[in-house]
Amino acid sequence: MKYGRFDERAREFVITRPDTPAPWINYLMGRDVNAIVSQSAGGLAFYREPATGRLTRYRFNGVPVDSPGFYLYIQDGETTWNPSFRPVCAPLDRFECRHGLGYTRFDSEKNGIRAEVTYLTPPDDNVLLWSARLTNLGRAPRRIRLTTYVELSLHEFVKDDLWYLVCGNQWRLTFDRKVNGIKSKYFAFQSPFEGQCIFSSTAPVRAYEIDRDRFIGFGRTEANPAGLERGLRNSEVPDGGRQACGVLQSAITLAPGRPRHVLYRHAVSDRFAAAARLLARYRTGNDVARAMAQTARFWDGALGSARVRTPDRAANLMLNTWLPYNIRVTFRLGRSISSRHTGSAGALRYRDSMQDAMPAPQLFPADARERIARILGTMYADGRCAMGVNPETLKPSGEEQHVIRSDAAVWGVFTVHQYLAETGDMAFLDRVLPYLDKGGGTVFEHLRRSLACIAGHTGKDGLPRLFSVDWNDFLQIFTVSHTGCQSVMVAQQFIYAARLLAAIAERTGRAGEVAGLRAAGRRFARVLESKRCWDGAWYRRLLGDNLVMGSRGNRDAKIFLNTQSWAAIAGALDRKRVIRAMDAAYRRLNTPFGLRIFAPSFRTMPDGRTRVPTNTPGAGENGGIFVHANTWAIMAEALLGRGDRAWRYFCQVLPPKQAARDPDRYANEPYAFTSWIYGPDHERYGTAQLSWLTGGTAWMYIAGLEYILGVRPTLDGLLVDPCIPARWRRYSVRRRWRGALYDIAVENPSGISKGDVRLTVDGEPVEGNLLAPAGRGRELVKVRAVMLRRRAHGD
Repeated sequence: MKYGRFDERAREFVITRPDTPAPWINYLMGRDVNAIVSQSAGGLAFYREPATGRLTRYRFNGVPVDSPGFYLYIQDGETTWNPSFRPVCAPLDRFECRHGLGYTRFDSEKNGIRAEVTYLTPPDDNVLLWSARLTNLGRAPRRIRLTTYVELSLHEFVKDDLWYLVCGNQWRLTFDRKVNGIKSKYFAFQSPFEGQCIFSSTAPVRAYEIDRDRFIGFGRTEANPAGLERGLRNSEVPDGGRQACGVLQSAITLAPGRPRHVLYRHAVSDRFAAAARLLARYRTGNDVARAMAQTARFWDGALGSARVRTPDRAANLMLNTWLPYNIRVTFRLGRSISSRHTGSAGALRYRDSMQDAMPAPQLFPADARERIARILGTMYADGRCAMGVNPETLKPSGEEQHVIRSDAAVWGVFTVHQYLAETGDMAFLDRVLPYLDKGGGTVFEHLRRSLACIAGHTGKDGLPRLFSVDWNDFLQIFTVSHTGCQSVMVAQQFIYAARLLAAIAERTGRAGEVAGLRAAGRRFARVLESKRCWDGAWYRRLLGDNLVMGSRGNRDAKIFLNTQSWAAIAGALDRKRVIRAMDAAYRRLNTPFGLRIFAPSFRTMPDGRTRVPTNTPGAGENGGIFVHANTWAIMAEALLGRGDRAWRYFCQVLPPKQAARDPDRYANEPYAFTSWIYGPDHERYGTAQLSWLTGGTAWMYIAGLEYILGVRPTLDGLLVDPCIPARWRRYSVRRRWRGALYDIAVENPSGISKGDVRLTVDGEPVEGNLLAPAGRGRELVKVRAVMLRRRAHGD
């Protein structure tokens, strides 16, 4: 790959050139202190929520791109350089940036000096560490100066951006010799997090700077700060520190061949004394190694829940390491912060957060139960779900309290069913949780009410009525301009969700409580099969008063992907029609970069005259390639038994394959999922946008592990039901489930994609393809699964 490579054994992506086509970032996720850091050390840090706990600044629309960050300057005689290449951009003799699970390490050389700088947030402490290990590769001693640079931020993003003239007078920053660093105290009126922070070095600080403008100088940037040329002035801004920075300078002598370690620590607490105690915990390289070991143990546990070995290396890399890692980011941070998302809003959204939590019971069992419960608590008593809430106060903010998504309710059912299938914890259903507005109810009652809300709000055709919008945010422009809008997609999702909830109810003695929901599902299925929804070769998308969307009669948006995929996932519609619809999606929507969300792109409103007030054609939800929507098409094809097509769809949007084809065109990270890719109607066709923060990450993991490889937890057992490329002859999945470890070896001697499965468990044949829980304490359950041609229906 042009800019780097995967190091599978180290679980790292190694970037060998700093000039990647976009910032290729990593996430450092500690206890409450988190950060993003790029391949050139650009990025920011925050405490808990990036909207209210911003510790450092990042300019999202700045030039140069990806500035500022966590910079370390090395002054060696007349030469100044950075181990991260930027911001000085002095040519390096060697450059390597390793993004690992929870840390980023730079390893660079220039003029006989090697600098290894590791950025890490320990899992148990609220501190960001910069660990610098410097080695003189020559034969004579070298004396250098080390200088840090980080731009400090008012904690609240909006205040820092809009009201800094006032709020800049509501913090104090000063250098304290006792802690050998800069202390900052923020006390803005009604601030959710005041915070008392210390940025300190383990090397003696001979000079410092807190005033950003004095350090940078007039007409300068971080690439050539005046302070490095004329010397630091120890400038403080005890009051009115609107533009503050953390500059600590030390003089270091490097003996030949003897590494020197310097540790910088950004400690965060509500009291300086507590922050100082954090500094004392991290003084040496051994302390950093301890934190690294803790981080590694966490990921050993998470990644040990499932390990696959398939004929495809890219799939192995993503399923074994990078998809779970990406899922952890969305699970913790939702859609809040990246190099392209500003993090100005809260990270807890019912629809998004529920989807992000779907794989959590498998990957992060210690966190999953409480996270799911917390999300359920953002549902109103009438079954509607808040679009988004502040994660700390659980209150809707601003306009979000008026936006109701008609699809939101189904996601709670999907995620809770996944939790129960993974854990068998049926007692969770009886847990009493609050509603957002009044009262409370059990988890099961939350789910029942949410589906009842969909069933109880239908339009004139008998389909679920759109409130503000359903899953597709783009459709909101039509709900505003047209009345009576109904969602075909939500009807399909409801059928699937009602079936899952009915299965839960039957196993817990509640079958009578969901009879009405199952009846509603049957009513929706009849409407979906009618001429109002079936367009002759595919399913329509949206119905309204004087509006039909997703039909051959439309000028734009004739066919949508989601209603074809969810017709298959729903499992209650005519199979021949579903196959025909998925074939139409393949012919009309597929591209080498993935399936388009619909086609053709909108150029005008349905009246043919009014400009569409949304993205340009081919961008995002206007005919672009939406990765999230692709995941459901993968599942749909797997459910239909068409493994080659499911695999093709899976590979088309797999980041390592996209980036290997043309990294400059794709632009985004090869190790993280992107939200969407420009479609063929756009001049940037094939370029990815908005990486990391997409619900498609969780679904892609489920689609690959549970629907293609076919190892899927159910309420009654672990199902082995592969749907694979016919050319595969074998693969294996090692899966931890309900306290036991299952080593599943799948054989495909007949070269089929789908078929019957013959199981042997520890050498003994078993009926069917469902593995019963082996019970806790079983060290290893050996399973052999042989795929066989189906006698009655072929393969």
